[in-house]
Amino acid sequence: MTEEKERPIKVSRRDFVKGAAVGAGLLTGAGALASCGTAAAPAAPGMPAKWDKEADVVIVGAGGTGIVAAIEAADGGASVVVLEKAAIVGGTTSLSGAVIQASNTEFQRAAGVEGDTPERHYQYWITAAEGQADPDLVKVLADNAPSNIQWLVDQGVEYAGVYGVDPIPYMDPELMVSRIHIPGPPGSQPAPGAGEQYHIRILYQVAQDKGAEFLLETPATGLVRDPEKGVLGVKAESGGEEMYVKANKAVILATSSFDHNEEMARAFSLQQLWAMEKGIVATVPTDTGDGIKMAMEIGADLAGMGGTIGVPSPGIGGAAAPGIWVNKYGQRFVNEAAHYAFASRAVFNQEQHLAWVIFDEKVKEQGGAPLGWSDDLSEEIASGVVKTGPLSALAQLLGLNGAELEATVEKWNEDVAGGEDTLFGKAAGLQAIDQGPYYAAQMMEWNLGSHGGVRINTSAQVLDVHGEVIPRLYAGGMVAGGIVGPYYPGSGTAICSTVCFGRIAAQKASAEEAWE
Repeated sequence: MTEEKERPIKVSRRDFVKGAAVGAGLLTGAGALASCGTAAAPAAPGMPAKWDKEADVVIVGAGGTGIVAAIEAADGGASVVVLEKAAIVGGTTSLSGAVIQASNTEFQRAAGVEGDTPERHYQYWITAAEGQADPDLVKVLADNAPSNIQWLVDQGVEYAGVYGVDPIPYMDPELMVSRIHIPGPPGSQPAPGAGEQYHIRILYQVAQDKGAEFLLETPATGLVRDPEKGVLGVKAESGGEEMYVKANKAVILATSSFDHNEEMARAFSLQQLWAMEKGIVATVPTDTGDGIKMAMEIGADLAGMGGTIGVPSPGIGGAAAPGIWVNKYGQRFVNEAAHYAFASRAVFNQEQHLAWVIFDEKVKEQGGAPLGWSDDLSEEIASGVVKTGPLSALAQLLGLNGAELEATVEKWNEDVAGGEDTLFGKAAGLQAIDQGPYYAAQMMEWNLGSHGGVRINTSAQVLDVHGEVIPRLYAGGMVAGGIVGPYYPGSGTAICSTVCFGRIAAQKASAEEAWE
C-alpha cells in the first residue's frame, strides 16, 4: 500500500451546517394544510397542496430500528408507513450477526454469569465513552436492555449463548463480563447470516403481520415542518415521482449514520474518512446520512460526532495470528489483542494514521485464508500488500528507522521469553518474532459504521440547536448521537440501541395526539 498523505479539511462543521440549512425554508411554513388527498386552496409556503399518502406514524428507514419501531407503533394502535431507500429491508443490521448486549438475563445465567446488573453495564459503557456520551441516554440503554431481550424473545428471536469483550486497558475487569447475546436456537452454533435469519427476517414478518406498510425504493428527501405543530410529514420519491406522506401523529428517523458520505465524514469524523479512503466500509451503501441532513435542515442539533465501529485489519496480533504493530517510528503503541475498536482507534491516532503489523515465517505458514489472503501470501507479496525480507530490509521498504524496529522486536522477544508484555500487558499471542524471513502489512480499518447523529433526549425526541424539542420528530439507532463515545464499546451495542430507542420512539410517537 502507498503511504497515506494527510488531506486538508475543506468543510468545517459550521460550513456544513450552513449548507445543509439552505433548503430549510423549502419544507417549512405556516398555516393550515390541505386535507389529505384533495386539491384545496394554495398551501402555505413549502407545504404540499395535497398529501399522497398518510399514516399515524411515518418511519424513515427499514433497518433494525425502523422495523422495531414499526412493531411497537402498531402495538400502540397506530397505523404505520415505513419508507425505505433500498429495494430490500434490513439495512446494515441484516449484514451483522445481530448480537445484542444486555445484563441480568436468563441467557447469561444459563452460561454461568451471575450477579450482572444494568448498573454495572452502565458503568462499563459510560467508562468506555470517555466523557463523550450522554449519561442519561446510556442509563436508559442499560436499564432497558434486559426487558428488550425479553421483548425480542416474545417476537420469536432466540439466543444461543453469550460472550464477552476483549480487554480495554483502563477498564475494571469486573465490569467486563459476558453480555453479548448470540442469536440462534439455544445451544446451537449460529451459521453465517444469523443476523438476518434470527433478527431481521423474524421482526420484519412480525411488523407486516401487525399491519405496517413498507414502501421500498422510496427515499425520503425532506421533512415537512409547521412552525407551531411540528413535523407533519415526509417528502419522498417513488418511481421517479415526488410524493408527500402525511404523519398524523409523528415521524421517526431510523436511517443510520453517514458511513458512505465523504462530505459528512470530512466535516464530522476524520476516522470515518480514513476508513473510507484506506480501508473497507462494510455497511450498506444506503447509509449516507440522509436522516441527519433532513433533521439538520429544520434545525436539529448533533451529538456524539466522531469515532467509528472499527476493526483493525489485517487481523494479526492476537492469539490466533501472533504479531506486533509498529508506527512510523518502528515502535509499538497498543496492546494488539485489546478490544478491536479501542485498538483501531489507536492505529488511527498514530502520526499520519500509519502503522504496520510485523510477523514472521511461523505466522505466514499458518496460511492466509483466515485473513482473506491467499494461502501462501504469494498474491499479497506480489502486489505489495505484504512486504517481506530481513528486518533491516523491511524497515527500509516501510520508511522506518531500522535500528528502532530491530530494538522493538528484540524487546518483544525478551518479554515473550519472560512470559509478560511489560509495555502493554498483552496476554494473548505471546510468540517470539524470530524466524525469518519477516513480513509486514499496513494496518487499515474494516469499518462497520460511523458514530454520531441527531441529538435526542431520553424520550427519543429530536432536539434543536437550542436544546428544545422539535415537536413530532423522533429518532433511534445510529441516526441518533450521544449513545457511544469515541470508539465503539463492543459488539451488540448498536443493535441494543436500535431496539431500545426504536421502541421508545414508537411508544411516544403513537401516543401523540393527531394534529388535525
